[in-house]
Amino acid sequence: MVHVLPISPEPRSPFTYGVMRLSNDVTSLVGGNRQKNARKGDHYSVDFNMPPMEPNDARAWRKLMSASDTVLMRMPQPGFAIGNPGSPQVNGSTQLGTTLTLKGMTPGYVIREGQFFSIITLGRRWLYAADADATANSSGIISIPLEVMIRTNHQNNDVVEVLDPKIEGFPEVAEDAFTIREDGYI
Repeated sequence: MVHVLPISPEPRSPFTYGVMRLSNDVTSLVGGNRQKNARKGDHYSVDFNMPPMEPNDARAWRKLMSASDTVLMRMPQPGFAIGNPGSPQVNGSTQLGTTLTLKGMTPGYVIREGQFFSIITLGRRWLYAADADATANSSGIISIPLEVMIRTNHQNNDVVEVLDPKIEGFPEVAEDAFTIREDGYI
């Protein structure tokens, strides 16, 4: 079951995100060149703090403590004007590698380097970010270079969330995350 986290209050600084690398380096036993062994499975993670909350607000965030279920939260992109991307969808199934082709974009729309977007495949969200700027052609088709490899077999017409990308995954919560302070805030 997916638990949707509230949009308010928003996480506060520091909010960090990064790539969890499953790739590794391969080095020759006799001292040859080092090679990067890219693997399908590199993915994003976020680490954030919440402001002190009143108990009623904090209860909704307790979903983070469900170790067996995934949680879904907005991926913030502060200071970024998304614009009107259209109604993007995956353009063709069985795409592999580090380039993803979408359709249904507003012609001329530019996905910016570092811009996040999520894809809904079989009810689960998959988060990606552009590795370079990409522009939709006059037919609304765009090929986006990705920071990480495509991680699953997205289906033709899967919905792509450019306006409000989300990250889904298993949470890890600090032991003292839900401490009740002397003033009653959590």
